[in-house]
Amino acid sequence: MEDARAVRAASVALAGAFGLLLLAISGERSLPRPSPRATPVRGAAQLLWGAPLDLNREEAAAFEALSGIGPARAAAIVAGRPFCQVADLDRVAGIGPRTLGRIREQLAVPNPPETCTPGH
Repeated sequence: MEDARAVRAASVALAGAFGLLLLAISGERSLPRPSPRATPVRGAAQLLWGAPLDLNREEAAAFEALSGIGPARAAAIVAGRPFCQVADLDRVAGIGPRTLGRIREQLAVPNPPETCTPGH
């Protein structure tokens, strides 16, 4: 049992060292981020991968990961659906220009509803 743990720990350390070596050779200062389209996770974890949250599909809990958004505002976002664009979030109670400016880059409306008019 302890041998298996030792082998696992050595493997993890070796993989980490190999990753650092690759970074040093390539001259990169950080690990490359995958494309948001290839994000292997859902919900608030998407933010860690640089992928925005879909305003019309995410659960309220995912929005709570955003700065200034607590449970009540997250529930208000879900209740305010559908959104045609991120700017429509300003109609949600408690979300003003400052909050919207702070979280805008972390949100998207990739597939607006058919009821949205073009350019809206």
